[in-house]
Amino acid sequence: MTAVRPRQIVQAIALLWVSTSLGIASGYLEAQRDPDPWAATDVMLLAMLGLLGVLTVMLWRGRNWARLTYLILVALSLASLTSSWGVVERPPVAVALEAVSFVADAGSFFLMFTEPGASWFQSTAEQGDRA
Repeated sequence: MTAVRPRQIVQAIALLWVSTSLGIASGYLEAQRDPDPWAATDVMLLAMLGLLGVLTVMLWRGRNWARLTYLILVALSLASLTSSWGVVERPPVAVALEAVSFVADAGSFFLMFTEPGASWFQSTAEQGDRA
């Protein structure tokens, strides 16, 4: 018997995809500043897209490690953004996209770390793998 995925988890995953999409758009704007088509920014953007895709699928399946990993990655990203604030010149649109992305992340974490979303991660650990 499998538990029903809470609506809050569905909403949290949707917010994470919104955040990822905004992050891709922001990363694309950053990559356009570099004349080399396969610059480190492009490679990093592709790697992050792959990693976030895997993490999102694992969140959908109720993996607590994915929830914690995603939280740590967003915290590191926020720290990077705030530490470079005013030091690195960035397109205002890219900064705005990242800001909205962080708001979407915050909403998704609220849904995943409060009830009934938090129970989804506990019950999947008890019941094993879910598809």
